[in-house]
Amino acid sequence: MNNQKYLPLLLSTVLLTLGGCAVQSGDDVAVISSQLQSVMTQSLHHPLHLSFNKAEQENAAARVHDLLQQPLTMQQAVEIAILNNPDIQAELWSLGIAQADLRQLSTMPNPGLKITRETGGDGSTELEFGFNLLALLTLPTVRDLALQDYSMARLATAQRIAMIIHNTKLAYWHTVAAAEVLTFVEKVQHGTEASAELAKRMAATGNFNKLQFLREQSFLSDSTLNLVLARQALHSSREKLKRQLGLWQTADLLQLPQRLPQVPQQRQPIEIITKTAQQSLDQRLDVQLAKMQLTRLADQAGLTRATRLVNVFSAEVAGNVQHSDERSYSLMFELPLFDAGQHRLKRGEAQYQQAVAQATSIGIQARAELQQSFYNYQTQHDIALHYQQTVLPLAQQIAEENQLLYNGMFISVFELLADARSQISAVTGTINANRDFLIATAELEMAQIGTPGTDFPAPLLQPNKSSAGGH
Repeated sequence: MNNQKYLPLLLSTVLLTLGGCAVQSGDDVAVISSQLQSVMTQSLHHPLHLSFNKAEQENAAARVHDLLQQPLTMQQAVEIAILNNPDIQAELWSLGIAQADLRQLSTMPNPGLKITRETGGDGSTELEFGFNLLALLTLPTVRDLALQDYSMARLATAQRIAMIIHNTKLAYWHTVAAAEVLTFVEKVQHGTEASAELAKRMAATGNFNKLQFLREQSFLSDSTLNLVLARQALHSSREKLKRQLGLWQTADLLQLPQRLPQVPQQRQPIEIITKTAQQSLDQRLDVQLAKMQLTRLADQAGLTRATRLVNVFSAEVAGNVQHSDERSYSLMFELPLFDAGQHRLKRGEAQYQQAVAQATSIGIQARAELQQSFYNYQTQHDIALHYQQTVLPLAQQIAEENQLLYNGMFISVFELLADARSQISAVTGTINANRDFLIATAELEMAQIGTPGTDFPAPLLQPNKSSAGGH
């Protein structure tokens, strides 16, 4: 029996079997949103959203406009960033690129077709059909590696989106604190101007000596400088917040609360570090990414070992158009005379060892970041609570006592105003300590997520190339 006639049928069956394995990548935005919500429990209460058409973009813009009609909370600022920040939208669209790469690498190689026409003799025409057998045989393994690359791309995207949200929270707290500081500095400026004007009039009537007059003018100069710096700080932080929120034409609608929220009386105990450190390490996205990279490089090393001696392997079927009974079959493969794949093996081993070292470094850095963030969180809480419970009440009590002395005509108006100026450090210190505690809370959450860090080696896989007959 002639088995050659069954070869095309067998090859067709193999092609259809491998081609039927569909790649299910899932809903990328929903997966990343779930990943972030599982680790950002304190700030991410709204799922990620990708606008696919104009109607969805208009709905998102309408929601942003509604949120801007009132002073924003931190949660609302994060929601606006999710809906409106173009960087987040760009990161979500990058998943489409990763998915296209996955499907490209999971697609069977195209066959090649070659037509040869002889000009001499009987002028026969030959038709050759060929395809890359090596790409076909390694397709399942390549597809598995592509799926791992795709999963890592989703993790890396989640990291970058988490960083954008984190920067949004930092910009929000800085802006609210700067606005609160400016409000107080403006009140001090009004009092200092009144004191300087009174000193000027008293000096003109001879009731104030030159030293006292110059001292009041110096206070006014310092107060004016502080006012300029406070306005600049608010302007700078406000612009950063607008950028994080993606505001442009509606930027003038941005409203913020007048004060930062109060520092809570209770905080997490220091012992929580030893109880949740390992769990937080396992949940960090960079740690998960490092583990996936090690698995992927190990699997790729297996593919490299399997194909080290054969780098080209293709099959061809040729036939004469005029004489259908004239048909030939051929196989082509590369002879490993000079390159036996040892360099690819060495490269794969070096990449794996590099990934092991990077994963170890990430683990060490992650543990240090967690412990540092826990201690910083608790330290900032202690400082903020000390300002709130001790420093600021003492300054207020001193002001009340001075007011009583002024009412009893035991001190002058200048001494009363000087005491009001001395409260600047207490009030601004309280505001800044409150802000630093809120920032430390955000950094603690980010330390549990894992910041984008090490750039792993780029995958060596490339989309399957088609094999044209005849080569």
